[in-house]
Amino acid sequence: MPIQRTLLERLRNPDPAGQRTMHASTSDILDSILNNLQNVLNTNQGNCLTDERYGLPHMDGIRDSMPLSVAGFVSAIRVTIETHEPRLSNVRVRHAPGTDRGMALRFEISGLVQDEDGRTNVRFETYADEEGRMKVK
Repeated sequence: MPIQRTLLERLRNPDPAGQRTMHASTSDILDSILNNLQNVLNTNQGNCLTDERYGLPHMDGIRDSMPLSVAGFVSAIRVTIETHEPRLSNVRVRHAPGTDRGMALRFEISGLVQDEDGRTNVRFETYADEEGRMKVK
C-alpha cells in the first residue's frame, strides 16, 4: 500500500481539482510525519478522548527525578512513536544532551520511511523546552 498523508490531512487539504492519487511526494510524507510527531509528543497521556495511551507521560515526573528518569523517557518516546506513527519503522531514540539549551531535554529520533520509491533514512531532533513542550525539527 502506498504511503500517504494522514486521513485528517487529506480531509483538510484535498488534492486540487478533485484529483484522486495514491502517490504523495517524499517531502509531503516527511512533513506529515514531522507534524504527527509534533502532535503526539506534545499530548499528555490521558488527554485524548479516543485513546488514553496517546501521547507521552507528563513531563513533571521526568524532571523531578532527573537524571534517573531519562532512560524511561527515551523508552516512552520510542514506544509512543512506534504505536502512533506507523509510517516510521526501526525507530531509535537517543538522549543527546546539549549545553546550548540549559535544562532542556534533547533527543535524536531516527528511523526508516518505506515508500514505493524505496527506503528513506530520516532523523529528527527534538527537545523539551522549559515549559514542557516538545519541539520537533
